[in-house]
Amino acid sequence: MEPRRPFDPLHPTPIEPIPSPLRPSSQYISRNDESIRILKEILDRLTAVENRLKAVEEVLKARR
Repeated sequence: MEPRRPFDPLHPTPIEPIPSPLRPSSQYISRNDESIRILKEILDRLTAVENRLKAVEEVLKARR
């Protein structure tokens, strides 16, 4: 590694490229069918909770 030179505004140091925020495909964990099933189940439950909350909100609006 070369030593740092004093800052020169007329000749700035070249900027090194920023590493990509995306992982290389080799770092991703392969998802199996069980993981996908669990994620779908979680999504279904969250959707049900959201629907219940909307129903409660409508009831509260009607009471006003």
